[in-house]
Amino acid sequence: MQKNNTVYPNLKQIEQLVWRQLQETFSEVMKTLLEDMDKQIAEERNKKRYRLLDKRTTTIISLFGEIKVKRNYY
Repeated sequence: MQKNNTVYPNLKQIEQLVWRQLQETFSEVMKTLLEDMDKQIAEERNKKRYRLLDKRTTTIISLFGEIKVKRNYY
């Protein structure tokens, strides 16, 4: 006779799963926010004084984990 055993995660495993998912979501929100701020700075800068040199990827360590952001260098 075959038994159908369904394994359910315990509360700690569920909590860890939700926490990881929140970290990923907040990381994406933070990345979008920082890149939008960089665009706004680029549009409002004094273009005669600050010339755009390059766009580089920077890694920021936050509570949400590592966030890779593309930003302008002047």
